[in-house]
Amino acid sequence: MSIESLPPPLNRVNKSDRVRRTLEYGEALFFQDSATAGLFYMISGTIDLKRATNTGHSVMIHRARSGDTFAEASLFSDTYHCTATAVCDAIVIECKRAAISRLLNTDIEFACSMASRFATQIQETRRRVELLSIRAANERILAALNDGLLVEDITTFAETIGLAPETVYRTLTQLSKKGHVEKTARGQYQINTIGPV
Repeated sequence: MSIESLPPPLNRVNKSDRVRRTLEYGEALFFQDSATAGLFYMISGTIDLKRATNTGHSVMIHRARSGDTFAEASLFSDTYHCTATAVCDAIVIECKRAAISRLLNTDIEFACSMASRFATQIQETRRRVELLSIRAANERILAALNDGLLVEDITTFAETIGLAPETVYRTLTQLSKKGHVEKTARGQYQINTIGPV
């Protein structure tokens, strides 16, 4: 996708208020507590948004993929509340904060479209919170597999669902032996639709 062809409603942002950013694996787009510049639209690649807690732990807030907008809170905050790091080569479009704010205040169609987009993302976040509230590791893993969250490696999957990688490996092995899941490739599993054997 070119910088000229952002999807609605972001295509209403003036071209002069958009910046194409290319990141390499491991490169940070922005850091927690750094000054905000705007929100971002993901053209290609994957970016992890992680927040460092007071105890020094890293918490995955969101994994942005192609077609996602992220860092929406930056429109209402002077600093980013997390760090965004590319987990593979990535291309994003930065939409400047002042331009988005101006459109939100003056263009009702833009504001409604953005509100709808944000609402969808809130629903996805609430589903993730619901998933994290499942106490039993096997049930949480089955729910996460059902939601299609195992798209990368097991370590990333474990971080996404709030479990230690060792716990996930061990539980997947147990679920596989019981016939609840099927290993389809190295580090890839799916729910056994036939049911336990």
